[in-house]
Amino acid sequence: MKLLIAAGVATQLLSCGGSEEEPPVCPTGDCNLPGVTVVKYRFDHYPEWLFESDTCLDLGVVTVHADATGIDDTTQVMAKDVACGQGQVSFVGLAPGNYSVALTPLDGAGNPIVKAPLVGQTTAGAANETTEITIDVPYESWTATYTGTFLFRLAWAGLSCDEAAPPVRMQQLTLEAGGQVVTTMTDTGQKLDGSDPRPCRPLTEQFAQYAEALPFGPARLRVVGYDATGAVKYDHQFETFVGAAKNNPTIMFDVPAPPPPDAGVDAGIDAM
Repeated sequence: MKLLIAAGVATQLLSCGGSEEEPPVCPTGDCNLPGVTVVKYRFDHYPEWLFESDTCLDLGVVTVHADATGIDDTTQVMAKDVACGQGQVSFVGLAPGNYSVALTPLDGAGNPIVKAPLVGQTTAGAANETTEITIDVPYESWTATYTGTFLFRLAWAGLSCDEAAPPVRMQQLTLEAGGQVVTTMTDTGQKLDGSDPRPCRPLTEQFAQYAEALPFGPARLRVVGYDATGAVKYDHQFETFVGAAKNNPTIMFDVPAPPPPDAGVDAGIDAM
């Protein structure tokens, strides 16, 4: 960013009649570039649940409206609309000071599709500088009701079914979404209610496992892995997230290795 600003300053010096060797002659006496205050935004950003974010298309957001209002001087205001796909709103030339920024996603008709604007705070960028903040829009904020596709792959201590130690022959899945265990099936017909062990699906499969039309929002996936004898060797529960619509990232769930067997009691105690 500093390189870009430096290049911009050099360009402005030349446009003001100066050069890199000679002082500039500016009509206004000031060849500084105005400060830029960048407000980035993300929708449903939950890395702790292995979910990066939803997209504008997923949620039906067409435009994002932002209002910047001075905290120390409330007469300092600026508003701007951008196409959602830009991923950020840039305010150029805000007066120095601290600002509250209210962000409102809008649909194609210009209507808000969140219950209330999302608010963040920032300091306006000084001359020749850029400052930025990121405002996250959480899943509870949306006014619409969504369903989503859940795409996932399973690894067993980082390995595929046959390479795992011990190898996994069968997988059993239980998915809770919308506050209850779902009755939906995966793309290959495996039930997600914990009652349907099926052959383990290797990481080499071309396409991820998935289930459609699930409740949007936080979810919980329990993964159980059985060895060739039918014994449970892997059992882990993941907190996760079902994104809106179909354009969702594939989540990799890495089931931890089973604990080592107990070492047992020492063979004996030294004779007295």
